[in-house]
Amino acid sequence: MRTQSMTWTKAFSIIFLCMVFTTGCRGYAFTETPITDGFHAKLPAPYTRAVVWGGRPDTVQSVSTWLLKRGVLVVDQTKVLQAAADQKVSLSGYQYIETDVLRMAKSVGARLVVFTNADVGSWEAVNWSSGLPHGQRVYSATIALRAVDVNTGEIEWSGKAQSTERFGNLEEGIGLLACHALATSWGLRNPGSVAPESVCPPGSGVMVVQGGATKSQSPATGQANPNATHPTNY
Repeated sequence: MRTQSMTWTKAFSIIFLCMVFTTGCRGYAFTETPITDGFHAKLPAPYTRAVVWGGRPDTVQSVSTWLLKRGVLVVDQTKVLQAAADQKVSLSGYQYIETDVLRMAKSVGARLVVFTNADVGSWEAVNWSSGLPHGQRVYSATIALRAVDVNTGEIEWSGKAQSTERFGNLEEGIGLLACHALATSWGLRNPGSVAPESVCPPGSGVMVVQGGATKSQSPATGQANPNATHPTNY
């Protein structure tokens, strides 16, 4: 009788912990399709020179890789920073002036600047995927992108992707969100929360060309998770 009572106590303890840590008794793989929105007025021709600008290296790298695979020539940020230093223009940190970035990008031969912004929240959570509880940092993120013509200041395309669940691998999550934001802005998937897996395969964060977009979905209207404990904007 005592053994049975202890068994029930353990069971209730596990259930209670799962309820406390609302992420549940599971791992934190990125499996749900992000909610996206985006548009394009004009897409770049092959071999267009572009600068990808932002404060998070992982976001800049993911966007740069995607664009390179689509035939865009990406100018490294360091070249723009060197041009800025030569002209005594400050582009360091997050408090830069966008018109300065556009001017410096133009000076190194770029036609577009893709501005990236990542809003990342993080939590300490309990992961039960191995059968035993262990602490793990999990994330939620929203990525927004804008491609701006350096000559006219016009936005040629824009995209946004928001995670709908917490995930444990930040690099992979950023890569997938960047992919979905770009794919939506280029018309390779529709806005909303539904997209073919072939667009941005889970676990890769790499764009795969596919025939067409899926059936039209409603534009994304979700807001960033208000429960984020450590949100950061870059």
